[in-house]
Amino acid sequence: MNEDTEKKREQISLTYKPLQNHPDYHLIGLLKKRKKEQGIMPRESMLEATKAFWLPIACLNVDTYSAETLEQMFWEAIAKLNAQQELLWNIVGKALSLERPQMTVGSEVMVSHNQSDEFDDRDESDDRDESDENIYSGFDYDETGIL
Repeated sequence: MNEDTEKKREQISLTYKPLQNHPDYHLIGLLKKRKKEQGIMPRESMLEATKAFWLPIACLNVDTYSAETLEQMFWEAIAKLNAQQELLWNIVGKALSLERPQMTVGSEVMVSHNQSDEFDDRDESDDRDESDENIYSGFDYDETGIL
């Protein structure tokens, strides 16, 4: 194979062995449990979670991708991160009986889809579309997640 047709590759290998008294030990245990119960490889879970955040940033400063492709990567990453946030809230936040905080974007208060009744102090005559008030990624995670 000549140089013109040979494709370059980058490689990363990771071996991680946290001690039993470290929280990461339990992360490794959870990833292995998911592999056994659901067939999801730990490497795939870690790579997907990492790519959800870092992929658009990594691709931003190379000349390979069009603005349209970068925008699509960006919105897909935002959707995945929002879905991860929903999963984290639904499992850990609820298990700890935490109150979900309101998010403020600019001067608008954003209310999560699973707490809209709690903060619904609108005037009954307000004719806004309720779907405009719920910020939701579009991904539905079950308790085990999709990553």
